[in-house]
Amino acid sequence: MINRKASCLALSLIALGVLFSSTVFADDMTSTATADMNVKLTVVKSCQVNVEDMDFGSHSSNDGSITATSQASVTCTNGTGYTMSTDATHDYEMQNTEGSEKVAYSLYGDKTGGSDLSKTSIPGVGTGTAQVIPLYGKVTGDALQAVSAGDYTDTVTFTVTY
Repeated sequence: MINRKASCLALSLIALGVLFSSTVFADDMTSTATADMNVKLTVVKSCQVNVEDMDFGSHSSNDGSITATSQASVTCTNGTGYTMSTDATHDYEMQNTEGSEKVAYSLYGDKTGGSDLSKTSIPGVGTGTAQVIPLYGKVTGDALQAVSAGDYTDTVTFTVTY
């Protein structure tokens, strides 16, 4: 009986030894493989422009010179230089919607009227967010007195070059 107990104990110890040695042996057999992944992004230069309509409102022909304001919003990639301009061939005249009469006007990039947009462009450098550019319009009293009552409209195209 003692031999039997000793044999069982010996077999149990051998089984435990094999179990632990195979686990350790299996850990020694574990290998790894690695690979590198390159991550890439290309940011390109780009710009978008939006312009609000300009409304001079309603006036009588003897109101003298009148002004109006609007604004452009330019969004360019950070660090991208740009210029905003209007069509160089534009005549800057609002035409009567029911006739051929026209009212001349001027557009400016500054309140004092120093940067006439028919002759100059507005420079800037993109920040990645919208940059608001104020726009100013003016109709002289002489131009207003020279036309009949009616609605006058014009369309100006703004271009951002970058």
